[in-house]
Amino acid sequence: MSLRHSLLAVLTLGPAYGYQLHAEVVERTRRDAPLNVGQVYSTLDRLRRDGLIEDAGSTPDNLPLYALTDAGAIEARMHLTEPDLADWHDMVERVLLALSLPGDHVPMLVGSYRRLWAHRGGASDEVGDPSGGAAQAAAQHAARLLQASAHAWLDALPTIEPWGLRTDRRRRGRRAADGAHPTP
Repeated sequence: MSLRHSLLAVLTLGPAYGYQLHAEVVERTRRDAPLNVGQVYSTLDRLRRDGLIEDAGSTPDNLPLYALTDAGAIEARMHLTEPDLADWHDMVERVLLALSLPGDHVPMLVGSYRRLWAHRGGASDEVGDPSGGAAQAAAQHAARLLQASAHAWLDALPTIEPWGLRTDRRRRGRRAADGAHPTP
């Protein structure tokens, strides 16, 4: 799942600062890979450049807050309802994120994933199979098992009570711009 879309989805909860967004994405998606906070800030810069987020003031300790624009809210909604490929890791992270957010998007997202997995192709037969078809058969079997696993996981989703932005985290983030603090 793209960090870009994860940040937009979390920002549907309201304005947040960079390190707060980092912690929310990690907590809500249960990511496999570590997430560098620098990636979050560079992605926020691109989202602002693309007109999907805007500055929303600052925290009492001068950490910059970010908020969705109308275009960003539309893109976040699309991300939470319309996946574009049947990928196991993307599905798990996206569904976990959606479950943690309030709204009516989870049934649409799950339905979209069901359709994608139902129509997911198996192993490609464009490449010659020097094993006499055994490798192709094994790959197709793996694809069928993955498809069955995806449907079983979607069937067994727990009910999770959505939660808002956490405010009990250690305050970290970008320093205020030069001139934002009076000089002694």
